[in-house]
Amino acid sequence: MQASYNKVSAIRARLLQLIEDTEAGTALPSERELAREWDVARMTLRRATDELVVAGLVVREQGRGTFVARQKMARPMAMQSFSDGIRDRGLRPSSRVVEFRRLRRGGVRSRVLRIPSNDPVVRFTRLRLAEGEPIGLETTWVGAGRVPGLTQDDLTGSWYELLAERYETHILTGTSVIEIAMASEREARLLECEPGAALLRIETTSYGKAGRVVDFGVDLFRADRYSLMTDRLAVRPIARRPRLSTAAPA
Repeated sequence: MQASYNKVSAIRARLLQLIEDTEAGTALPSERELAREWDVARMTLRRATDELVVAGLVVREQGRGTFVARQKMARPMAMQSFSDGIRDRGLRPSSRVVEFRRLRRGGVRSRVLRIPSNDPVVRFTRLRLAEGEPIGLETTWVGAGRVPGLTQDDLTGSWYELLAERYETHILTGTSVIEIAMASEREARLLECEPGAALLRIETTSYGKAGRVVDFGVDLFRADRYSLMTDRLAVRPIARRPRLSTAAPA
């Protein structure tokens, strides 16, 4: 067992060196080629590669091969728009509206939006891109009365900027719940990833002045291209433990 682990560890080290010498987004040599070149069993090579996939260093694409992963875009857990976050990294953000619907009643979402259940609601889904590459899917629900005249054509830019400039509504705070999800076939097709690929699922309720709910959103981001960054504070000051004396009793 130890010998098998040592073989995997040695191949993993060689793969890491290969990754360091290979440009991000470039395909690695095939499993068969590496196994022959390094004189190693394909099962051993596959186990070592699996560990690097889990670590997010390489990405497997069915029918295409294994590629060196590109650096993830880290997003602070702040009330910042996707567009601003992407621009801060020197990249060009863009959006494509996948769905736009005006619902006659909000149903179960009305409770989250804190509006009467019979009030109409606008729901839209946008594909978010950075430099033309799909990064996430954002679905948003907002009371129709808050955004009169909103159309699909209005949603190609920043949603936060649109709310502020046209509707004089500023999002000040929000509450988010973050989970891991697996991409459905539809989501995978839009995000250009494999069905079942890991996604970051973020549910956010956004608030404006006087704590009024502005919108509710469910975002799905590719976990291989996107990460979240947050500061953490202690709930209470961490007390210093008393130091034990090592002096001999008098």
